[in-house]
Amino acid sequence: MGADAVRSQLTAGAAEQFADAVLALLAVARRTRGRLQPLFDDVTVPQLVLLDAVQACGGEGIAAISAYTLLSQPTVTQQAAGLEAAGLLSRVPADDDRRRRVLRLTERGEQLLAAKRALVANRLSAAWRSLTVEEQSIAVPMLRHLTVLVSELA
Repeated sequence: MGADAVRSQLTAGAAEQFADAVLALLAVARRTRGRLQPLFDDVTVPQLVLLDAVQACGGEGIAAISAYTLLSQPTVTQQAAGLEAAGLLSRVPADDDRRRRVLRLTERGEQLLAAKRALVANRLSAAWRSLTVEEQSIAVPMLRHLTVLVSELA
């Protein structure tokens, strides 16, 4: 067997291991979301994700939030209406076009998001401390990169 054939087999094997690891990560993320829900008695995890997206890109409009969350625009609109009714976000005229509406967190929404982020960070702090310094240095960039890769599968 030639060097190219060996390299091809090794690459295929590594790709399969990568796929298995990503699928395992997705499965654990699904289970973890369910376990985190009791921490959020006043908001669901999907609502928290939407609040985070509004904070990140709500000023760009529903389409940007949809792209950020990988949710359809009608789903974002529907969920946003519920969060608006709860006083967590508001629809305001866009800075560049007063006819267009964008989403912004209310003060209550900002406070809730900050509090829930702190809960999640506290919950994950033990996992973070269990990583070596080298693992910590690559963990965040790697997780962000994997998030992009997985989002491209959708």
